[in-house]
Amino acid sequence: MKSYQNWKMGKSKTTSKKRVMKKSKKELKKLKKSARNKLVVLGPSNIRKNKFKPTFVMLDGYLDLFVTIESLINVCILATQGDPYSPPHVKHPGEDIRKTLELATQLLPFDEGEFLDEMNRLLNKEKS
Repeated sequence: MKSYQNWKMGKSKTTSKKRVMKKSKKELKKLKKSARNKLVVLGPSNIRKNKFKPTFVMLDGYLDLFVTIESLINVCILATQGDPYSPPHVKHPGEDIRKTLELATQLLPFDEGEFLDEMNRLLNKEKS
């Protein structure tokens, strides 16, 4: 009689484990799908292994890239100076500040934030 009860109990544990694994696989599949749709700010670098590059910065070309970098540098120069007058080589401080703020806005990873919130909910759900 004991061996039958042990077998039945073992079968119950196995069935329970299968349900948990099936649920875990389903949640993992959901998490992977969400990650594909939300983790879009960084993509793998095709130049360096195990490195990433931003996929969200849209530029009109090399000149636009150089102007944006120059704007970032100019805004840093302006920020380090204590006076309201810009140095002679900073010709358009307002435009430099605008381009810098536009880039900073593009750097905010809202999709990743949504994904992380969703992951946090799933992890907290697992704990309870």
